Amino acid sequence: MRFQVLGPLTASVPLPSAAQPRRLLAVLLTRAGRFVGRDTLVDELWPDGAPSSAAAIVQVTVSKLRKTLSPGLGAGEAGQRLRSGPRGYALAVEPGELDADDFLALLASGADDRAQRRRALERALACWRGDAFADIAGGPLLEAHKLWLEDRRSAALLQLVELELADGDGRSVVERLDPVVAARPADERFAARLAAALGAVGRRESALEVLRRTRRALWDEAGVWPGADLVAVYRRIAGTEWTTPGPPAQLPAAVPDFTGRVTELADVARALRGPAPVVLHGAAGAGKSALAVQAAWRARRRFPDGQLTASLRAPDGTPAEPAAVLAGFLRGLGATPAELADRAGLAGLWRGYTADRRLLVLFEDAASEAQVRALLPSGPGCATLVTTRHRLPGLCGARAIPVPELSTEDAWALLAAIAGETRLRAEPEAVHRLLEHCGGLALAVRIAGVKLATRPNQRVGDLATRLADDRRRLDELTAGDLDVRAAVTSALRERSAAEVSLLRQLAAFGAAVPDWCAAALLGRSLAEARDRLDDLAATHLAAPAGSRWAVAPFVRLVLAERPADTDQAAVRRACEVALVYAEHARGRPAPGLPKPDPAVARRIAADPAAWAAEETGHLAATARLAGAHGWHELTERLADACTALAGRPWLGHAAHAVSVLGLAAARRRRDPRAEAEKLYNLGAVHWQHGHGHRARNCFVLAEQRYRALADPRGTGAVLAALADVHLDGGDPGAAEAELREALALLGECGDRRGQAAAAAQLGSLAEDVGDVRRAVESFEASMLLARDCDDGRGHDHAAKRYADVLRRHGGRDQAADLLTGALGGAVRTGERHWEAHVLRSLGDLHTDAGELADGHGFLTRSLALFEQIGHRHAAAYTHRSLAEARRRAGDPAGARRHLLLALEVFRELRDRRGAGYALLSLGRTEAEDGLGGEAERLLRTSAGLFRELGFPLWELRALRELNAVTSASPDHDRTREVLTKIRT
Repeated sequence: MRFQVLGPLTASVPLPSAAQPRRLLAVLLTRAGRFVGRDTLVDELWPDGAPSSAAAIVQVTVSKLRKTLSPGLGAGEAGQRLRSGPRGYALAVEPGELDADDFLALLASGADDRAQRRRALERALACWRGDAFADIAGGPLLEAHKLWLEDRRSAALLQLVELELADGDGRSVVERLDPVVAARPADERFAARLAAALGAVGRRESALEVLRRTRRALWDEAGVWPGADLVAVYRRIAGTEWTTPGPPAQLPAAVPDFTGRVTELADVARALRGPAPVVLHGAAGAGKSALAVQAAWRARRRFPDGQLTASLRAPDGTPAEPAAVLAGFLRGLGATPAELADRAGLAGLWRGYTADRRLLVLFEDAASEAQVRALLPSGPGCATLVTTRHRLPGLCGARAIPVPELSTEDAWALLAAIAGETRLRAEPEAVHRLLEHCGGLALAVRIAGVKLATRPNQRVGDLATRLADDRRRLDELTAGDLDVRAAVTSALRERSAAEVSLLRQLAAFGAAVPDWCAAALLGRSLAEARDRLDDLAATHLAAPAGSRWAVAPFVRLVLAERPADTDQAAVRRACEVALVYAEHARGRPAPGLPKPDPAVARRIAADPAAWAAEETGHLAATARLAGAHGWHELTERLADACTALAGRPWLGHAAHAVSVLGLAAARRRRDPRAEAEKLYNLGAVHWQHGHGHRARNCFVLAEQRYRALADPRGTGAVLAALADVHLDGGDPGAAEAELREALALLGECGDRRGQAAAAAQLGSLAEDVGDVRRAVESFEASMLLARDCDDGRGHDHAAKRYADVLRRHGGRDQAADLLTGALGGAVRTGERHWEAHVLRSLGDLHTDAGELADGHGFLTRSLALFEQIGHRHAAAYTHRSLAEARRRAGDPAGARRHLLLALEVFRELRDRRGAGYALLSLGRTEAEDGLGGEAERLLRTSAGLFRELGFPLWELRALRELNAVTSASPDHDRTREVLTKIRT
């Protein structure tokens, strides 16, 4: 048997004409005598994607090939060439049967005698009939083998012609290499030997033409110029230097790990097809230069007359002189020293040199439009690419392309390219935290990647933790001469003192500020302030977000490191203006403070609730800033306004800080009434965040202050709040006593709104302790009181709670009416958290009625609202309701998932009541799923919790479920005992 692969694939037996068997044979011949895995064969036969039946097709193809190569022999018989095994298939090839083996053996045959070595190489090259596997298109394995064989062939040819040159046999070299160099003109090795051989036989002009043709091919195919060997051959043959270097190729090396920026690269590619300058503008460290160089390399073939590059800033940051840049460019284009001597005429000379050329010009770090304008090439075939830290709007006709922060995907890809994908996949959450601290800045991501790459034992999470500290982040983001701090400082150095001062004042708020705040800082009109902010945005040091403006994160960090005297008057003016607008949103006057801007005042009046929701965060930052400056009265007033506008619950991260600021300011002013109010507010914040112990301490202190002031309204409000704390803590007796005293105090001072709220609380408490009749009476009284004082919000709150009781005790129709009215009220007032509470109750109502699809819809909307506003505690209760809906729908796995989520939050916040509800539902779920032992444990724990809390009605529900899964008499006895405590 004989196989030939050094040319078209042939064998001494007729081969199938179909492509698949021939391709399979070719792959097996590349690994002759060795097993090739089935997966490898699939990849080779279908490199663009295998069909679902690929394995079967391979098996059939192997069978056909066996019949061709070993006719009449079975797969396992002796003499079968194509064997199969657990590792795949192997083709047996004996010595002397494969022409590639003959070729390699001749190459390896050592011979000290030059003549013998020449003959061996000639015989080796004679094995070739064309390109290896010339008629077979394969996958990665076959293609790699082809390249390897061709490389060995080229090496053999190179050895042979060098031996022939050494023997003075130039004619043989010319005969061998003429067709090779004609086919591969950019191969410097063969071109140099052919030119040397032509020179040796007296064909000097032919040799020089070969060299010139190779130089053109090198430029056209790779954008490079001849190497030292080719230049030396030219010098030897021509007798002179290669004085015409050809078109300049000054592009910097492209970043090897460049990733992403697909949209920007496409935009630049399109823009470079015309003569208009293309301006890439972005923040310091955004990756403008890397993007520009990458785009320039991709486009360079369209500019055969060369590429020129210049930095338009000196090392000290000063703008480069246009004359110096032009002189360098013209020198690269071949201008003589005499032409360059006339500095005044360089601009005209530049225009003349570029009029008919097709050049790509790259300017990095441009300082101004005038600087770029003086350097633009004149020819319509030229293109200009500029990088700059600001937009250069005065550059006529320019196409501006912003370089924004990296997307999360692009930032991950860049980090992976530097530090390794495997390392990142091992800590995905830590990587996301690290990238968040890099703020999408390409330079920061690159530095983080370099640090990880040079510290292979460092965990990604450790670096992310170090970057989380604002005080040390800039210290961490430096590696060699890569330095985020230096880049930002350089950008700030370009700006005026007034611009830096405004940036510093904006950064002091710690977050994005509204335009009216900037106007107050500047003491200018809103329109003038917007113009100044637009100028800052053009420098990428601040960024707009609707009507708000934020200082870039790393700019803020650099400014914080460089303390300077701030304009105290401007900051106080901004704080006072914030208070004016906050009081305007509350419908209250603000005597003694600056007058509001009419446009802002109209905006607030049009929708005070929307304005309050949008600006609560800024008002909190303003209160913090006022407190830091020691303006105690202003701080207290801002804290009060902020708390009032935020409403209940205030779940933002600033709620606690603002409450503490208000309390501290009240204490410094020695105002006991204000201190009592602030203690109450702080207690409410703690309560909303699930910190019951802290809430109780604040409420107790507030109660003491109000009692000392003989203030029944304040005392009643605090007692009502304390009742919730005691109820959740398992002391319903204390809670009832506090609510009854609160009702008396609030009635004494005529506060019917407060009475209505306390009566509703008493109704919920009455049901919890098993007195349903008293619960109904309390809710009816609460709604009457709320209606009497025209308190629609209070009425809806009581109606919602009442509806929950009615639903559990058979009054579904009345509950539906109450909840429908409460939902309308929540939507009208825009209280999203209250809307979510009502939606949860409606979901429970429909679930209890067997309308599972409707119930699930209401509950899903409720959960989405709670998660949107960050109310994890309330969301946990909705998870518990969703679990009940999933249980009734026959989905125990879904129910279990929701309940475990709820339990995690309840335990974290130490909400024993919520944990009891969740355990009760989980016990029901496990019982229905046939897990009696686990159900008994959960239900027993739930009943115990309700017993400790003093909630007999809920304990009875848990006991009934428990009695259904166990026959233990103590549970039945306890059920009878609990029944005696319940009044319906």
